[in-house]
Amino acid sequence: MARARKARKNRRSVAERQNPEAYIKSSKNITMVEPTPGDILLGRGVRINNHPGNEAYREIISANAAAYAASTKSEKTNMSTKIVAQLLHSNPPRRFLEKSEETGKWQHVPLKKAVTKTSQALRDVARAAAKIDSNTSGGQGAAVAAKSTTPSSLNNNGNGFQNVSSDNAFAAGMPSHLHPPVPKLPPAPAANSIYDDNYQQQNVEPIGGLAEDALGNRLLDELGAGLLDDIIASGGGGDDDVGNFDDIFSLDLVGSNATIGEATQQEVALLEWIASSKIAHSSSHGVGVGGMTAYLESALGIAIKLTECIIKSDSTSDDSANNNHSIPLECISLRNTVVCVKDFLSMAPQEGDATVVIKCLPQSRSRGGGSGDIAERLYAVGKILVPLLSGEAEEVVEEADDSSKKSSLTMNSMNLNSDEENFPLKKKQQMKYHPAQLEHLDLPQPVMTILSNLLECGEGEFVGDEAYTSFEDLLIDLKLLKMEGLSRFLQSPNIETSTKICGREEEIEILNSSFNNRTGCQGVIIAGAGGVGKSLIAAHIFEQTRKEGGLVFATKFHQNQDVTPLATISVIFSGLIDLFATVASPSTLLSISNDLESALGIHGALLYEVLPSLSRIMPSCSQLGYYVDHVNMGNSMRFLFSKLFEILISYQTGRITMLFDDVQWADAASLGLISSLLHSNEGAKRVFFTSCYRDNEVNDSFAAWLQSISGFSLDQIKLESLTPYGVNLFVSETLRLFPRLTRPLSSVLHKKTGGNPLFLKQILSAIGGGEASPGSSSSSKGDEVCLSFSLSRRRWTWNIEKIEDLELADDVVSFIVQEMKKLSPDLVFGLKVAACIGSRMTTDVIDILSAELTMSFTVGTTLADVLHKLAQKGFLNEHICSHKAAECCTSSSALVSTLRFEFVHDKIQEAAYEFMSSKERRLNHMRFGLALYPQVTANRNDELLFMAINQVNAAGPDSVVDGGQKIIIARLNLNAGKRAGERSDFQTAFSLFQHGLSYLGADCWDKHYDTSIELFDSAAQAAVVVNNLKAVSSYTTVINSRAKCLDDKLNCIHVKLKALIHTERFQEAMEYFMEIINDFGEPALLPLDEIQEDITAMISVMKGLQDETILSLSTMTQKKTIALVNIYCDFSHVMTFINPSLLPAISLRNMQLMVQEGLCSKSPLVFASFAQSISFAGSDIDEAVRLMRLSKKLQERMGSSDIATIYTMVYYVMWEAQPFQALTEEAKQSKKTAEQSGDVFAAIGSNCLVCVMSYVTGEPLADLRRKSMDILVQMKDQNMMVFYVLQALFHSQLAVLIDGPQVAEAESVDDVVFGEKKVLAEAGTDNFDAFVSFEANQLVRAFLFRKFDAASTSNFFETISNPTIPNEPYRVVTFFFAGLASFHLARESSGEKNKWMKIGDTMLEKMECWNKHIAWNFQNKMLLLKAEKMYCLGETESAAILYEESIKAAHDHKFIHEEGISHELRGHFHLERGHRSEALGSFNSSVECYKNWGALAVARRLEDFVQSISFQS
Repeated sequence: MARARKARKNRRSVAERQNPEAYIKSSKNITMVEPTPGDILLGRGVRINNHPGNEAYREIISANAAAYAASTKSEKTNMSTKIVAQLLHSNPPRRFLEKSEETGKWQHVPLKKAVTKTSQALRDVARAAAKIDSNTSGGQGAAVAAKSTTPSSLNNNGNGFQNVSSDNAFAAGMPSHLHPPVPKLPPAPAANSIYDDNYQQQNVEPIGGLAEDALGNRLLDELGAGLLDDIIASGGGGDDDVGNFDDIFSLDLVGSNATIGEATQQEVALLEWIASSKIAHSSSHGVGVGGMTAYLESALGIAIKLTECIIKSDSTSDDSANNNHSIPLECISLRNTVVCVKDFLSMAPQEGDATVVIKCLPQSRSRGGGSGDIAERLYAVGKILVPLLSGEAEEVVEEADDSSKKSSLTMNSMNLNSDEENFPLKKKQQMKYHPAQLEHLDLPQPVMTILSNLLECGEGEFVGDEAYTSFEDLLIDLKLLKMEGLSRFLQSPNIETSTKICGREEEIEILNSSFNNRTGCQGVIIAGAGGVGKSLIAAHIFEQTRKEGGLVFATKFHQNQDVTPLATISVIFSGLIDLFATVASPSTLLSISNDLESALGIHGALLYEVLPSLSRIMPSCSQLGYYVDHVNMGNSMRFLFSKLFEILISYQTGRITMLFDDVQWADAASLGLISSLLHSNEGAKRVFFTSCYRDNEVNDSFAAWLQSISGFSLDQIKLESLTPYGVNLFVSETLRLFPRLTRPLSSVLHKKTGGNPLFLKQILSAIGGGEASPGSSSSSKGDEVCLSFSLSRRRWTWNIEKIEDLELADDVVSFIVQEMKKLSPDLVFGLKVAACIGSRMTTDVIDILSAELTMSFTVGTTLADVLHKLAQKGFLNEHICSHKAAECCTSSSALVSTLRFEFVHDKIQEAAYEFMSSKERRLNHMRFGLALYPQVTANRNDELLFMAINQVNAAGPDSVVDGGQKIIIARLNLNAGKRAGERSDFQTAFSLFQHGLSYLGADCWDKHYDTSIELFDSAAQAAVVVNNLKAVSSYTTVINSRAKCLDDKLNCIHVKLKALIHTERFQEAMEYFMEIINDFGEPALLPLDEIQEDITAMISVMKGLQDETILSLSTMTQKKTIALVNIYCDFSHVMTFINPSLLPAISLRNMQLMVQEGLCSKSPLVFASFAQSISFAGSDIDEAVRLMRLSKKLQERMGSSDIATIYTMVYYVMWEAQPFQALTEEAKQSKKTAEQSGDVFAAIGSNCLVCVMSYVTGEPLADLRRKSMDILVQMKDQNMMVFYVLQALFHSQLAVLIDGPQVAEAESVDDVVFGEKKVLAEAGTDNFDAFVSFEANQLVRAFLFRKFDAASTSNFFETISNPTIPNEPYRVVTFFFAGLASFHLARESSGEKNKWMKIGDTMLEKMECWNKHIAWNFQNKMLLLKAEKMYCLGETESAAILYEESIKAAHDHKFIHEEGISHELRGHFHLERGHRSEALGSFNSSVECYKNWGALAVARRLEDFVQSISFQS
């Protein structure tokens, strides 16, 4: 003991030396106490030994030593623990204390240590008694050693001790001499009392039962907390000698502060476990997993552990291949099976632990028992599982041989060296089970199946086909039953195909990984053939989403698009809108409405056309007017849906999953919209997109779409047909049987179906569709029955040979067609109706068709009845849907329920359609379409309109004989095409117009001229949008040749010109444009210098008109004039690239037409264009500004979609009238409006202007750099290469100011553009705009980096007076830098001072002129140029004042970059005059401004300069 204490002290010393602070801190955490007379003290010495609590403790130990000696190992540990618990929970508590070596004060002893010492004390007393007993007769030594003269018959005295009862769990079955009367301990004084000389010992009794009082409950909680494991691990309760009783209070075990671990397991014989568990669960009326009782669930756990035990022992045997297993056959029996449990009350096995042990006696091998073959071993296990799973173990115990009762039931008490009497039952003594004997046990069917198949293994050569052949199969069945419960095997006499995902483990793993990767993945694309289960796999994500509290929305495209355009996409958005309208608070709805009005503007009316439910969250959308521009409608719709998407998901905290099924059939507009949604979601990834498509039905356009979205973070999943394993799982789930049993049947079905799940479902339904037979599959159905339900066996049975002999179709569609032939005529015709109408049939459609089809069905049968029967047979799904009665879908509208039928799968619809001949299809389509048509005109229902016209068009013009009916159908197509165009589905519109043309006869131009010209015009316009130039040329040629007058040709002329412009065939467009204006008798277009007088005259006319007079001009009515204005406006965009000098002439001619004929939809653009021409000419800036403002007012009144183009002109005019910052905001609004109207080019152009104006106003360069990168990417995508060069040069300028001049020489910049040299080379020498932009950038760069040699040679000075270059903010700011550079060069170069002074004065004059119009933009620039001029002239006092004024003006007008320039020039001014302190302050202020601007390279240049001149205070 001394050595132990010394070792422990050394360890403490090392710890203390290594980390003394931590050691002292840990020591202080121990609670110090003062001992009371009732406490038990650990330590050495007489005082401690004579302590009253210690004396009482020894009396308790003596009283219980005999019972301890007679107990099992686990019982000993429990007794020690209970003694400690009794003491600790007495009133007042009797604590175990010891002195701290660090502080010398008393502290609590850990519970583990107290129990260990108690076990040691009990063991020592018991051993001492045994020695005495060996020297006395009658075996009374223990009693003598523990005997006391004090009475024992005392009641509970409040100390927590009770009298020993006859049913004491620890004393049961013991001789009475082991329970002598002993003294008991009186209540201890309070904790603050002192020692009392009159403190007397009183009688104690052996420890009693604890489970029936609160103390017992507390103790059991402590036992469950894992105390016993640590006690066993440290020697408590064991038989090893760890000390003697005399030294009990001086022991100091290492690790006394260890935490309490897990409880040890207790061994219980399986027979005892069954009996105890049945009793424990008898009061439980609940059910567990899948309807199982609590007992069966626990018993299955034991059965699984038993099977695993045997499998493990067999697999680890050295000679398992020769059936020399580690566990002999004769040992696999009920009596040799032991269960190890932690909870000794509930007997519940613990998951993950080895809880079952089979006792294997050494004598078994010597007796030649052998291991037996696999069937014998399975049979032996079956005999164990029968009583285990049934809970009927009593009969086994009563009928067993008496000699077997001598065998021990636990491992601890079994004598492994015992003789014959302890040997297990011989084979002839063991009970024999037969499967038929299980009937009286009333077991659940799956349990009965397991047990009977096990017992069949004992039938020898008569063993059945379903008997087990391996323990692995048994383990699979047991685990499946425990995991999924009895409900998984609940039998039904009707085939109910499984909806569970089978055989897709790898795909599910990919799906889960994608779903959980929130930052790296925004969805999956699932590809596969029809019927392989793509939708079912996708639905798995729905479950995951709902588990997280998210939302799920789904929609499905159909092969025959019989619904309104974009209606399929609208399903998802309607669901989102309805959700918010229903659950959102009024304040949230108001916030959403405001956000939508801001984002969508007046274009919300267009979205409302497609999505009527939008009014529920944006009420204003139903009252807005909208100007329709067909060319931009598709882009507009994508933008509007994307904005709606972004706003709604921003208000949703949980995740959203969206499923787009069968996207291979989606129209082009829907595919484009999905792409836009993916783009909007790519950053935040708040929505998980799932798309499914058939990879064997992909056309070129869909393949191109797949390629276009390949850049998004979408994972790919390819679904193949099921493997034999997957087919077996599916069949097992469908027939509610174990997979082991269905394996032969599944193998045959896999060969016949190829593993296609849909084909598999159809075959199972077909061959198992008969009623249940009372016997086997062939008992009453004759030889034709292959699969039937056996009532006697209560399960499905089959005839493999007959199924193998079945002649089935090669594919699922052909098979379904064969099955349809077996239906009644009514059902067959009902399927034909549904196949023709489409995947959905609603109540209104059914009602309309019912009147037409009354004679087609049996008397008394309606179409609804037939569809309902088809749903019962599994061909259709029947849904009851609720929707708002009012179209506006207000919250107060009543809900209306409607019935809807749709095919279970598209392949079934395909089969039903192929069931008809081509002639029958055409007749039915025409019949149904004509039945629907009257309701279209009566109800003005778009859905019925498209459904009716699709039916008629499917029949084709050959199905119509009557000429008048053909014209009606042609006009029906015309109206439907217009509606499709208004909904931005131009591909559908173009198709409908083509169908309409097909119904026109050869004499249509003579008999139906108006319909013909309108159809050809509309078809040509739609062809432009879908980029079908061949069709445009064809239709316009027909119109030009058949039109009766010029007015009727106007639309087609305009359409052809737009087609050429749309495809960027500018030279052809120029030639055609000149041809048009010559045919129209228009004057020739002349350059600006030749029409200056005409422009001046028009300015005079406009000055003579008041604003209100202009705004109230009459509306233009002449078709020719309207067409001419439209042609001029459209072609002016081309003139920008071909011959900009003619733009003023076009704007002048349009203005003349406005004054002569009145206003039209293009008037806002015409006014803006003319204002720009005035500004370019420099004729009258004030009038230009006035006309530009009138243009904006006209735009607000008329709702023109040209607002983005108008702003480009505003940019060139209003910089002389508005602050630059205001122009920046207008550019942002222009971008937004262009996006709303779908004008992609104008949106990108406006975004470029946003960048330029932000640069001019000094906004952070880093932000502009990122925005510029996005613009460059968009320009590449849209092939806007003309503007790309200018944006690339601008981007290079930003990079130089941030990173330094060396960037300009790099091969590429930010990996998005080439270096400047390569950009200029690709632009070509004739690109004047690129040349001017490059020279302007070079000049600004030369000034900011103080490279004045480069500035002196800049070619920009040659372009200053070029009248063909319009002034705009970016250019006029370059004039400012040119003036600053000129004045600096004038000071530095005496030989050319006059030259540079003259240029500087020119720039100053410009600034002074512009300052008169808008001082906000030019005051600081003008003042700084004046300061530099004064400095050149030597007027230093005036210069100093002007520097200060320019700094203040730049600061006040928010031009931080120009404020920095003023500070720097002021610094150089003071430095050259010797005012070093003032110069230093100016330079520091300049550096701060440059850094705030983001021009870090410029700031570094100035910092280096300041350091180089070695400033000192």
